[in-house]
Amino acid sequence: MTRVIPARKLPIAEPGLVSRLALGEDGTVSGFVFDPRAPERRFTVDILLDGLVLKTAHADAFTPECSQQDHSNTCGFAVAIDPDLLRSARHLSARLANLGTPVGHPIDLENAAPVGPGPACKLRWLGGLRFQGWIDSEAAVTLEAIVDGESAAQLRAAAWTHIGGEAEGVASRNVRAFDFHVPQRFADGRVHRILLRREDGEQIPATAVFVAFPDGLAGMIDVIGGYDAERLRGKLYDQLIPASLPLHDYADWRDRFPLPEPQPSSLRLAVVIAGSDGAQQTLSTLETQSNESWTAGAIDGQPLVIDSDAMLQFLHDAAPDASHVVVAMAGVALERNALARIAAAFEAHPDALAIYGDLDFLSDDGRLWPLAFPAFDYERMLEQGYCAHLFAVRRDSLIAALAARPDNLYRLFNSLLDRAGPRQADVLHLPGALGTMPVFDRAKAGRLLSDASQLHLRTRGIDAEITEQRGNFFPAVRIRRPFARQRTTVIIPTRDRVSLLRACLDSIAPAIRRCRADILVVDNDSADPETIGFLADLPRRGIQTLRIEGPFNFARLNNRAAAKVDTDVLCLLNNDIEASSDDWLEEMLTRLGEPDVGAVGALLTLRGGVVQHGGVVLGMNFSVAHACTDRVGDDPGFLDQLLVAHECSAVTAACLATRRSDYLAVGGMDENRFAVAFNDVDYCLRLREAGKRIVFTPHAKLIHAESASRGNDNRADRRDRFEHELNLLRARWGEVLNDDPAYNPQLSRDGVPYGGLAWPPGRRNPRYSRPPRGHDLPLGF
Repeated sequence: MTRVIPARKLPIAEPGLVSRLALGEDGTVSGFVFDPRAPERRFTVDILLDGLVLKTAHADAFTPECSQQDHSNTCGFAVAIDPDLLRSARHLSARLANLGTPVGHPIDLENAAPVGPGPACKLRWLGGLRFQGWIDSEAAVTLEAIVDGESAAQLRAAAWTHIGGEAEGVASRNVRAFDFHVPQRFADGRVHRILLRREDGEQIPATAVFVAFPDGLAGMIDVIGGYDAERLRGKLYDQLIPASLPLHDYADWRDRFPLPEPQPSSLRLAVVIAGSDGAQQTLSTLETQSNESWTAGAIDGQPLVIDSDAMLQFLHDAAPDASHVVVAMAGVALERNALARIAAAFEAHPDALAIYGDLDFLSDDGRLWPLAFPAFDYERMLEQGYCAHLFAVRRDSLIAALAARPDNLYRLFNSLLDRAGPRQADVLHLPGALGTMPVFDRAKAGRLLSDASQLHLRTRGIDAEITEQRGNFFPAVRIRRPFARQRTTVIIPTRDRVSLLRACLDSIAPAIRRCRADILVVDNDSADPETIGFLADLPRRGIQTLRIEGPFNFARLNNRAAAKVDTDVLCLLNNDIEASSDDWLEEMLTRLGEPDVGAVGALLTLRGGVVQHGGVVLGMNFSVAHACTDRVGDDPGFLDQLLVAHECSAVTAACLATRRSDYLAVGGMDENRFAVAFNDVDYCLRLREAGKRIVFTPHAKLIHAESASRGNDNRADRRDRFEHELNLLRARWGEVLNDDPAYNPQLSRDGVPYGGLAWPPGRRNPRYSRPPRGHDLPLGF
């Protein structure tokens, strides 16, 4: 029988239409459509594989070819196609949507060049003038940012990031990353388009649309005036889409956002300068102070070294009426209003034991950089001494501390806490620079810090082992408190994916033996026969199992496990974690040796060495973000914080150690509101609300194949659930998200933390590191 095929009318190219279709080696389909007779026309293009429409794109992106045609330059398009689809197809074509008019020439995929493993680049707008992305290249690449056809910035893709993996369906690999700002002239409230191109002029198929407002939308509404009703809307916009400026623009940023002048104070200050070298520089900046009620004296000797008797004599003879004392390392150049700010802060906070502020750093090329600190961080004080180079203290507290006979600034500062301890410390932080740090010998400072921290801990009854490390801005030491033997259970939720679980268990075995810990594998409805067989064999290896049925609920799985065991400590661990050493668990347990530490987190890197978790920072785009994900594992991080243990508002439960008693006391994780996302953040914040500290230690380092087992929250079928849980987090902890004590209000709240300057800055009021307070959330709301 003969099959009859009805005739079809083939589409006819529109006369005069100029178009092109191209396929890149990375699987990106690009091209343009342009009508010289009507340059303003814009087209929608269907992309077809073997005659079937696969994707639709708007031809409204910048392309150099169009810029030669009657000055139009926004007629291009670019879409990424799954390489597997391209390899299995025979023909690629494009047409105008709804019209059928061909775009360019069809491409014979069977004879085309091989398609690469995935997209070659990505560009993401972070809000304001800041952009971030990556390009698949082994070598560092120089790129040019084009905004509305105008060259706006040059950038260097020299950092690293990790992309792909099984969850994304793209080959896992390290790629070159970039992070840049476009000039402030584009902060005009108008919508702009941006694309990237290489040095040779080749366009990269990655574009974005952005809008930015000078000093934020709320600030713009204030300037325009007459729109008071809209200011709340502007503030919400600035929370969701914050803006930033580059860190290297700090000098101009300081001029644009000066600190408010402090309230006048009647307090009289004594100023003690530690050291001979550089003392004259510090004295010269005292002469220009706006507060003239002070008496100063320099103690001869090496920088950072002090003589307790000489300090007492100075206070007795030269400053008998000074109620508060400022102590500075010789060479620190004080800001004009530094003493006035300190006096006003003590006046407003008479309960403050001590005060320290941010500092500036002058690089060799004369550029100014911010040393932006957190609110008081006890752990970081011990391992970095960050707050001891310039601080102020009540006279009576200083005299009491001098009884310990401190011989350097680090010991002088931490002796203030010999009796008070970390939780009772009323140490006030002043955001905004009080002075500029001099260059000093960090190796020698490290020896002084090591001795000082050891003496302080010994006074508190803790005989710690302290190892000196090499810091970049400050000294650095590693503190190992005595390892108190506690019964510990490592809890690992899992579902199928036996290869992940097997690798995890094998890699952590040495640490388990070293700490004599137990393992509880929580099976959530595994159905794979190989996994079921593997789980059935675990009890023979001394590993407990617990089967829990039902939909995946990470919080519920951990809560059930915590109720089943009776050990002292819980270590929550993802099944896609692999240990790279045998001391990571011991390191985390030693941090729990401090009774006020509620949870400890670890440094997690992806397989290629890129940091996946360096602590959690609150408030990024009115959400939360992992710190230091733009760094590799051996990078020191912002102000060396990947070298030293420090406090965070939260850490990830991918690897989190906590006391079982603390876990149960706050009700464990909230399985009703945060089943999958943010349960660890909420748990840590509730621990802090109960008066506990959260500590991140880079000395415990593991590998994390993030979301390999659970998948990515950006998937369309999971996005609604993720957004719902994010809104619950904002409802419960909204005020806290905007005021993270472990983060500095002068730093950006877009993209990766510590990557820029907040534009405008957050509230720079004096602040303590106080427990947060959450709101009750009735179920169903």
